[in-house]
Amino acid sequence: MSVKKIMSAKPTEFFRSLDHLVPNENFDKNSTRFKIPQETGEAFISFTILPDRQVTGLLSLPQMEVLLEFDGMSDEAQTKFIDEFDLAFRRGGG
Repeated sequence: MSVKKIMSAKPTEFFRSLDHLVPNENFDKNSTRFKIPQETGEAFISFTILPDRQVTGLLSLPQMEVLLEFDGMSDEAQTKFIDEFDLAFRRGGG
């Protein structure tokens, strides 16, 4: 299974959230693809920077396409990883 997400984030924000998902891991900040070993199998996260999304004349939002891929993980383990990813990348709002 693979999951594609369009997210509004800069690379610095992405890495900050990635550190919440996988604490104590030293990710190469120059890379755009990451292997995250799981109990059974592996999860892969990759991202591509997209052009900013122009909301109004004065407001634009950074965009990136994030791809989650899985190898050797059960459907249940994949769903759990996706839920943990969503929680780690959630931002508070007003």
